[in-house]
Amino acid sequence: MKRSILILLSALFWISCSDDDKAIDVVTEEIEYGAVVRTLQFNNAEFNVNDPDSMFSVDVEVQDEQDGGLLEAVDLFVSFKDNTPAGGDFSTGEAALGSLMPDEFTTGANGFPSITLNYSQAALAEAVGVSLTNVACSDQFLVRTRIRLTDGRSFTTGTASSIILAYETFFSSPYCYTINVVEPIDEELFTGNYIMTSIVDGPLGPTFNEVDQLVEVTKAPHSNTVRQVRLKHVLSHPTNEQPRIYEFSIVCDQVVFRKNQLSSVIGQCTFSTSSPILLGPDTENAPANILDDSVFEVWFVEGYLGFDGRCGFGTAPSRIRFTKQ
Repeated sequence: MKRSILILLSALFWISCSDDDKAIDVVTEEIEYGAVVRTLQFNNAEFNVNDPDSMFSVDVEVQDEQDGGLLEAVDLFVSFKDNTPAGGDFSTGEAALGSLMPDEFTTGANGFPSITLNYSQAALAEAVGVSLTNVACSDQFLVRTRIRLTDGRSFTTGTASSIILAYETFFSSPYCYTINVVEPIDEELFTGNYIMTSIVDGPLGPTFNEVDQLVEVTKAPHSNTVRQVRLKHVLSHPTNEQPRIYEFSIVCDQVVFRKNQLSSVIGQCTFSTSSPILLGPDTENAPANILDDSVFEVWFVEGYLGFDGRCGFGTAPSRIRFTKQ
């Protein structure tokens, strides 16, 4: 898995802070070689609002057409999004976090430059000039990466198709990580067997294949409030594609669907498979009761960032309900 896997679309439009090896075969239109900051593993994906020393940690590797030989630097930026502006909006623009130079990387298992990004809540708050007293549960920090190559090209948000941006794919290169500020919950809450029901169908009908299906919701290994469920999108191939992992977080009194989640690598509305449907959070999140996980909902959109798989629906809401068994 070397330079032949590094494929990026040349027509890349949208700005956004296994079976998936088949992605190498399907991204074939108007391509050029490029570079990605591939997400290998989250070690911790959230901040504890009560702990300034809580860490965001993710393992990444840099891939380019010369197996990392073109890497000049990876620049890092951070911004703060105040989602609780009642006492004043403390949202910020971007601040520079510095640059990672080639000699700071090690050679990872895949033969590419690899590194672990580690940032504490206190460090990011200081970088953007926000007092920790003004950081509240449900606020967010956004860490953006920009990879610069020795030939003058650079890649960051706005320079990738959905199959590059999406998590749980071969590439998993969103170029921007959203870190939720949360309050820890009992790890047994919002886990177990649930009946999942579509309460607002997506643009192609119920977003996931089976209606009123029994599913298992589990805690993600990397974070206290993140939950995972395996589902198949309505366009998934019935036999050749396995259920995908979808994630959502219990963030204070809300259920927050994760950004940049792929519908299906295989099935699309048109013959083209270069930019599959992307799923992401709606502008409004479902409410959550951390004292009662017997019934809860997840609200999200299909066509997140406009990536609608060339189906023509743009961005459309979908909602599902989980009822504990």
